[in-house]
Amino acid sequence: MAVDEALLESAAENNLCSLRWYRWDQPTISLGYFQKNENEEQNESWKGLPRVRRLSGGGAILHHHELTYSFAVPASHPLSKSPPDLYLTIHQPLIDVLASHGLQVAFRGVSFKSQNEPFLCFGRGDERDLVYEGNKVLGSAQRRRRGAIVQHGSLLLLTSEYAPHFPGLLNQVEQTSIYQAQFLTQLAEEFSQAISQEIQLPLESQKLTDEEIQIARQLETEKYSRASWTSRQK
Repeated sequence: MAVDEALLESAAENNLCSLRWYRWDQPTISLGYFQKNENEEQNESWKGLPRVRRLSGGGAILHHHELTYSFAVPASHPLSKSPPDLYLTIHQPLIDVLASHGLQVAFRGVSFKSQNEPFLCFGRGDERDLVYEGNKVLGSAQRRRRGAIVQHGSLLLLTSEYAPHFPGLLNQVEQTSIYQAQFLTQLAEEFSQAISQEIQLPLESQKLTDEEIQIARQLETEKYSRASWTSRQK
């Protein structure tokens, strides 16, 4: 989470555009920035999991059998002028790549909200969500800072035992071994290439800059590792 905020700072201060794909080393709940962290909203199956709070909004995400991405775009890029279009611009290449693997994913097309929003993001519905066989498999959320935007998203690949009511993309396909190995690396590379073409910016694979590492470490110490940040009530 600290790295993603550091990339947003790079977008805002240094006019850099960044795309990051990553996974989690243990099942973890990430709370949306504005989300309450209340005991009565916790389900027995996931309430004991580690928690962090994201910079972006939306519902909590159970990061288990999934891919997480963050995309930071500076104020100078046309996409920063229309946050709704940013969702579509990032999600469409994902649809195209998954279709090439025989996975027919589509935009939901309609939104639905209840008076008491579900705690987990994958129980909520937005028209820009991606669905597979009627089930949500990708949702995204944003945060703006000085004109720059960071967008987070989670692509659900397999059903988690902590949330068995949310089917993943690969549940109907015998690809568990592939999922664990080369398939995810290939998928992230294909997503990155497709997004690069969509936003008309060249793709350059590189590590974090020294400045980004320094900012991320400071944010980790002073914000993201503190219980007061994770558990605060909005």
